[in-house]
Amino acid sequence: MVDGVIFAAYKPESIHLKKSILIPILLLVLFSCSPDEEIEAPTNTVQNTTLEPEPLVVQYTLTVTAGDGGGVTNGGTFDEGSDVTITATPNEGYRFTGWEGNDSTSESLTVTLNSNQTYQALFELIPVYTLSVSAGEGGIVSSEGGTYEEGTEVTITATPNEGYSFVRWGDIEDTSNEITVLVSSNTTVVAIFQVITQFTVTISASEGGTVSSNGGTFIEGDELSVEASPNTGYEFLRWEEVDISTSSLTITVSSNISLTAIFSALPNETNSSNLTDENEGPAIWRGTTISFNKSDGTNQNLEENQDRIRNNIWITRGNSGGQIFNIAINSNANKIESPVGTEWAIGTLDEIDNLSFDYFRNAISRPKNVVGKNLVLHLIEDDIYLTVKFISWSQGKRGGFSYERSTP
Repeated sequence: MVDGVIFAAYKPESIHLKKSILIPILLLVLFSCSPDEEIEAPTNTVQNTTLEPEPLVVQYTLTVTAGDGGGVTNGGTFDEGSDVTITATPNEGYRFTGWEGNDSTSESLTVTLNSNQTYQALFELIPVYTLSVSAGEGGIVSSEGGTYEEGTEVTITATPNEGYSFVRWGDIEDTSNEITVLVSSNTTVVAIFQVITQFTVTISASEGGTVSSNGGTFIEGDELSVEASPNTGYEFLRWEEVDISTSSLTITVSSNISLTAIFSALPNETNSSNLTDENEGPAIWRGTTISFNKSDGTNQNLEENQDRIRNNIWITRGNSGGQIFNIAINSNANKIESPVGTEWAIGTLDEIDNLSFDYFRNAISRPKNVVGKNLVLHLIEDDIYLTVKFISWSQGKRGGFSYERSTP
């Protein structure tokens, strides 16, 4: 025993015994195998694989620079066939004008890299101009202008003061009070205003009716509508001044004007029977004498300055001189026929069968010479005769006259 190891004693006879057992076993194994069968020795198997070379990657350089007044993006190295977008950005006060190396004028440019490429973004300083805006007398403007870059759009509004209207923008052919100016040079714009012209319209009614408006102050070009309405027992005849016979009237104001609605009483059977002669034929008025007077310068449109002998005969005289006329039918005198609806003769009712009747002017020749003469007036439509004697006749453009006449 060495260091705790125990060695067994060797016995020769034990070896002999083992050989006698192993040899038969080996022989049995050998003879159990087929004579044609080969015992293959284990081998290591190695696969034969062919390696393909990797393709060569081609790259190109995209060089992008900016001129004065701006910047660019997206330069560098890229694979062949790559689509790369480059962008130019102008600084304040500058604008992009194009690419050196390409015809495009767009700030964004997409290029395909099939070679090394170089581009430069080009910029220019934007021109600056002065826009001067002012208002003429009678209004204001929304802006006084200022300094603007070329291509700037500036909207300006003109507002007239009360009593004024906007006319135009100086030399610009635009009558709208709001315009938009495209700044392309130094420009001066002036708003022009004008005083609104105003006129007075006076509307009144004679006895026997009313009007829907009394008029007032209007701006030139305004339209005014008015209606004349007769009272019970009256009818509308016409509008004085404009000589229109429709009761509804619309006028466009262009001057000062005075309108009077003229009405007439409807025929009254009692009045018609109040004649001196009861037999058929002409009626002769031999009743009480009354006086009529129109003073110089008085308004012939007022009933008080008209001798309303019958519903259709209203004698008066204009202030511009001339002869008397029938304002129930005409708005002014007609030198030959006035007063329309009448005829005259120098003489008396007792001489009626021998008198020669004519228009007033033809019968008396000169109106100023008629004062103090006995006249007979024939109302043609009603076939009435009455006496008239003129007391006065104003000379010149004064319009005064007076007379006495008979009644039924």
